[in-house]
Amino acid sequence: MSTRSNSKNKIPSPPVQKRVENSWILLVKDSLLENNNFNIVTLPHPAGGKPVKYCLDDINKKIYEIISYDEPYRSWFIGETVKSDGSIQMCTPIHPIFLVLPKLKEQCSSRAVPLEDLLSEKGYDKILDFVPNLDSIADLKGSPELKAYKYNEEKTMSWLQDRVRKVSKVLRQKNIHVTPGATSATFVTSSLSNDNVDEEFFLKYAFELISGYLQEDMVQTLEKLFNFKPDLIETIGNKRKSEVDSNGINKKMKREDSDDKSEIKMEVTPDKNTNGIKKEKSLTAKEKAMQKAASGTKTISSFFKKK
Repeated sequence: MSTRSNSKNKIPSPPVQKRVENSWILLVKDSLLENNNFNIVTLPHPAGGKPVKYCLDDINKKIYEIISYDEPYRSWFIGETVKSDGSIQMCTPIHPIFLVLPKLKEQCSSRAVPLEDLLSEKGYDKILDFVPNLDSIADLKGSPELKAYKYNEEKTMSWLQDRVRKVSKVLRQKNIHVTPGATSATFVTSSLSNDNVDEEFFLKYAFELISGYLQEDMVQTLEKLFNFKPDLIETIGNKRKSEVDSNGINKKMKREDSDDKSEIKMEVTPDKNTNGIKKEKSLTAKEKAMQKAASGTKTISSFFKKK
């Protein structure tokens, strides 16, 4: 007697989904994705030379730096797949001159080099159309059609100062906290308004942002030109710190004091020089709070006693 095959009764298992590893999670404007000429190139970072990816918008002639934000123990669920790399990429605009500046300083300090030859290396040739000229940081030599430039430090520092001031104005318009403690100011309400903040704080903050795209010697030269006042920064920093101490910790201690009406005292063992008299010492607000939190808590030895 023949037996029927059970293969017809078996339910086919769903296909095993592989992890999506060769992909990015990228936050980008829709206008960039709609651009058919949108592409990504890898260039050295202008500050340290580390390879960084940049998005090129050929239609609007804009360059965007791809910044990676990563934290440990994070993954992405994409449909029915899992991507173990939980990092996220974000696009932020960058001026093309920052990418050209290190090469210009290195190769054109003592001689003039045509712009096309300066950006002839792989990767840099992709941004040639994004740099119409270098008149703001270099001197044009020879025929205008040749576009041969020689590095000019004075022009460069003037251009960088102008960039810092422009960023400073944007920071004030966007009401960005630039005083010491700016990181926590996003989450904690502060009585220190940006309307009363000295303009130098915005310049200093903008300077730090711009410095992230400059080589160290240029950063030092630019900082000397601004001549920031360290005592002013310290004054505002102490003011903000005193606000946190008085408005945060002191208020918390006052609430604890008002909740506990009874006065708690502790005995102090007599010293040899006190004629055997016991003294009582009042607890501080912090000690009261600790004793109140520990009330009703069993000691470790109580768990090992015989029942």
